Amino acid sequence: MNYENMLNLIKQKKAYPVYLLYGKENYLKEDISKKLRNRLIDSAYRELNFKVFYGDKLSINEVMNDLETLPLMSEHKLVVIKEAEKMNKNDEKKLVNYFNKLSLKNNFSTILIIYKEGKPAKELITAIKKIGISANFGIEDKAKLPLWIKSKFSQSNKKITQEALFFLQSIVSSDLARLFNEIEKIDIFTKNQETVEKEDVLVTIGGSESVNIFTVLDSIGDRDIKNAVEGMVKLNQSDLHHLSIFAMIHRQIKLILQTKLLLANELNFKEVGKELKLPNFVVEKIIKQSKKYTFKEIDKAYELLNIADLEFKDSQKEPRIILEELVINIVKQGN
Repeated sequence: MNYENMLNLIKQKKAYPVYLLYGKENYLKEDISKKLRNRLIDSAYRELNFKVFYGDKLSINEVMNDLETLPLMSEHKLVVIKEAEKMNKNDEKKLVNYFNKLSLKNNFSTILIIYKEGKPAKELITAIKKIGISANFGIEDKAKLPLWIKSKFSQSNKKITQEALFFLQSIVSSDLARLFNEIEKIDIFTKNQETVEKEDVLVTIGGSESVNIFTVLDSIGDRDIKNAVEGMVKLNQSDLHHLSIFAMIHRQIKLILQTKLLLANELNFKEVGKELKLPNFVVEKIIKQSKKYTFKEIDKAYELLNIADLEFKDSQKEPRIILEELVINIVKQGN
């Protein structure tokens, strides 16, 4: 079971006696833990019906007693074991034996076991699957980021456009903690909207800096020297780090080269989009931009990028000047 499945499961009224969360994506585990707690326990009675243990300071008998004790002023209670990988083997065996008992299937208590690192023993996973839910939030789940983002916005009855989705992922990348934090900010900013647009993402996350960086990238691709230089001047007056700007310019040139090579191999629009793994509106734009550069000019652009990289490391020249000269030299080739 993955993150998206868990979100849907938590929305249901049914609560399972055991939930096991493991895998490399700790932010997802914490997010599910918080949502499960909010779903099961009334905040007014949380201190009475919610308890957290840690694997290295665990008392299995106390955990079991808590599970068997009726909740106070509430229909449900939740017990959490964090950093469960630090449990000793004897405690782990006791848990396995306990989960194999039918008496655990009561309708008032739930135990949530979270492995921050490592993987649970097969015996524990097997025992839990018989009566509860086991979810592995592995690194490979990042391929499903678009689905997760859409799921997050759908919880507020909102949709996000493909363009907005692309810019959100481009700015935040795959840092899940930051990504979901930014989604919450965008959700608040668009509280009266049903659809999240590109402008909402750019303004909420980076303000004018985010707007300017994509303006500069488009201007470089379109070989629009006026807007490229004006955009760079604005960026250099912002708090955006010069190496972040440099990395985005490098990425843009790489995309133009990849697209030009794919077109040279006679791939059609759909095939180019599949290879680049980009939405159609971006593919359409990059294809147009790739036709404005020759292979010789792209090769020269890489040479200019290498020179700028060396200047950042060794030169006494200010980073803003290096970036402005880089953009001008890339765009003005052949003019």
